[in-house]
Amino acid sequence: MFARLNGSTIRPINIGRELLATIDSIEPSTVADTHFEIAMNSVDLKVFAEVERHLVRELAEAATQHAEKIGVRHDAPFVVTLKTNDQIKTGRFEISSKPSAPPASDVDQQVATTIISATPQLVSASLVLNNSERITLDGDSLKIGRQASCRVVFNDSNVSREHAQMRRTADGWKILDLGSTNGTKINGRKIETEQLLVNGDELLFGTSGARFEIS
Repeated sequence: MFARLNGSTIRPINIGRELLATIDSIEPSTVADTHFEIAMNSVDLKVFAEVERHLVRELAEAATQHAEKIGVRHDAPFVVTLKTNDQIKTGRFEISSKPSAPPASDVDQQVATTIISATPQLVSASLVLNNSERITLDGDSLKIGRQASCRVVFNDSNVSREHAQMRRTADGWKILDLGSTNGTKINGRKIETEQLLVNGDELLFGTSGARFEIS
């Protein structure tokens, strides 16, 4: 998770919380806007320059996962951009939303726009194994199986050598069974195709289990 950045009193985690609160305020019967703009003074925006690409990716992932969790409908992937507004006092920010995707970024303004694929962690995704071991999902993909080269290894004969694969997508983390002998289940249901994971999903690889968590 990002720490406080030197030179600005704005904390990335507070931006994330405000973004999720904005999604919480969406009426269940409506379709959510998918382009969020985070406006701040140019002094603050300059401080965010080095982490901006990571930050907007994580904010977009947070928006996607939260919308899935609370059942908010959206017709396109969430996109987040940072922009300058010097009418806003330093140390403050404002969030606004639009229904359509933004135009290409203006290089001169160095506005970074991206459709998810998170890392350094406003949002941290993990697998919590049945023995309470927590494995942070810190890459873009990983394999699960009995083979030692897998990122998540189960010493279980009911788990295939390469049992399943997880990958980060524009909608969040997805899982695919790799033709395993005993199959992969989500919340007790065997999957046949790649499936999107949401916070709290219980996974079963043969007879070995794990829980998908987002924090």
